[in-house]
Amino acid sequence: MGRVVAIAGGDLLSTRKLNVHAITLSNKTTPNVLLIGTASHDAEGYIDAITKEYNQLNCEVKSLCLVSGDQKDIDALLSWADIIYVGGGDTIFMMQIWKQYKLDEKLLEIYEKDFAVLTGISAGAICWFNCGYSDSGSFQEGNDWNYCWANGMLNLFHMAYCPHYNEEGRDSFDKMLRAKNLAGLAMENDTAFVVNNDKPYFIRSNPNANAFKIQYKNGTIEKQILEFRE
Repeated sequence: MGRVVAIAGGDLLSTRKLNVHAITLSNKTTPNVLLIGTASHDAEGYIDAITKEYNQLNCEVKSLCLVSGDQKDIDALLSWADIIYVGGGDTIFMMQIWKQYKLDEKLLEIYEKDFAVLTGISAGAICWFNCGYSDSGSFQEGNDWNYCWANGMLNLFHMAYCPHYNEEGRDSFDKMLRAKNLAGLAMENDTAFVVNNDKPYFIRSNPNANAFKIQYKNGTIEKQILEFRE
C-alpha cells in the first residue's frame, strides 16, 4: 500500500515541517509535486503560494486544474508526480468534480500501487478518509450555514475525520459523530496523520498541537489523546 500525509490545517510556514516529511517519504532529492486545487476552485493566488513554497523546498511543481484549465493531461500529470498535494477549500464541491473525471478512482489506484506520496491540507486531508467534518456550507450558503458531513470520500482509512479541531465550532464534531458508526479522528492545526509501509503515525510542527481518537461505546463518548512521533 501507499504513503499518505494528511495535514489538518495551518499556514504554509507553520506546516513546512509536515510538507518536508512528505518530501522525505518520496525518496527523491528533487521530487515532482502535482498540486490539485479543485477545492479552492483553482484559485490562482492559492496555487501560486503553494507552488512557491514547494519550489523553495527544491521541488518541481505543476498543477492539475480541473475547474479552470485543460483536463486532457490528467493521466500524464499523475504519472509525472512523485508527490500529489491536494489543497484546501470546499470538500463536497471538490469530490463532485473529481468524480466527473474519475480522479477519485485514479488516486485510489495510485495509493494501492504506491506510485506517489498523497498529501494535502484540510479538504486535502478529509478526502483520504471515509467521511469528513466539513465547512462546505460556508462556501455555498453565506453566513447561514452549519458544519456537515462530506461523505463519499476515498475511504483509504475507515474513519470520520475532523481537521482544524482547535478552531471555534469544531467541537460539535463530537456530538455529530454519534450518528456515525465510525471512530473519529480529530486533529488540530499543524498536525498530520501519516501512513508509510502500512504503518500509521502522527507528526506535528507545533509542540502544543494535539490530535484525538473519538468514539462512542454503549452511547458514551470516549476521547483518547494521541501520541506524536517527535
